[in-house]
Amino acid sequence: MSFLLHPDAQPIIDAFLANGGKSFEKIGEISLLRSTYENNCVLAAMQDLEHIQTQDISAQFEGEPINLRIYDTQIDREEARATVFFIHGGGWVIGNLNSHDSICRKLADIANVRVIAVDYRLAPEAKFPVPFEDCQRGLQYVIEHKNELSVDPTRMVMFGDSAGANLAGHLGQNFFQRYGIALKAQVLLYPAIGYMPESQSYQTYQAGFPLVASTMHWFFLQLLSSDQEYAQISLLEQPFIAENGDIFLLTLEHDPLRDEAMLYLDQAVKSGLNVEYHHLKGLMHGIFTLAGKLPVAEQYLELVGRYIAKRI
Repeated sequence: MSFLLHPDAQPIIDAFLANGGKSFEKIGEISLLRSTYENNCVLAAMQDLEHIQTQDISAQFEGEPINLRIYDTQIDREEARATVFFIHGGGWVIGNLNSHDSICRKLADIANVRVIAVDYRLAPEAKFPVPFEDCQRGLQYVIEHKNELSVDPTRMVMFGDSAGANLAGHLGQNFFQRYGIALKAQVLLYPAIGYMPESQSYQTYQAGFPLVASTMHWFFLQLLSSDQEYAQISLLEQPFIAENGDIFLLTLEHDPLRDEAMLYLDQAVKSGLNVEYHHLKGLMHGIFTLAGKLPVAEQYLELVGRYIAKRI
């Protein structure tokens, strides 16, 4: 089956197919998959963002490791900053602070915010719920150390892409209940809402792209240990309340995760939430880690940055 692609995406998918068209789960051992993914993301990163400063934080918190990276135009600011808490995608199996580094830099630049990215432990070494707990613990660390980190928790946005959007959604949909602070917004880019293999988009996207239905099946097998856990990761089972912020939701045409986001959108709107929704035709899952080679993705990331700036 052939798919109509955005002109920016055509050469990327042509090169992918010319190199064998192997989706993520077919690349090889997980260590090779992780290094290949990171290298590809670094090669496709957005440029001219060297002026954004970074600081890595590694600590023990509640008896577990915490690894964060701060991004800002000036790290050593003393005033409390509006903050984006960023969680990277990668199916809970791949990705790290480096794979999504230019996205965080771009957000810090466009929105003029402090971005704090969390480097959670990955499956299958760290099965559910460890990645979720790592992100919650990272957020708790930021809230408790707000003064030394120059963070204003009353001006905070949750942000994630793909599996990272699932993690960000879990934190975002429970933020007010946990901290008694209203969240400014949740930004969910092509999110994994849950496990919904019966959707039409899962059925449609079986081959031809780096992430297809079989990739998602494989990711879930790495993350989860029992059938009961499939329901626990669903964002549809989390609260939809206005105190947890407006929602920016973005979906892509050529993505097995496309249709489940429609269920999330419907539930959010019916719950009375303010949702800004964007659907991009001709594009495939994972465009923002390719934004340096995909101009339309960088343009949309700038739009996301402006959205955040207006809400904080």
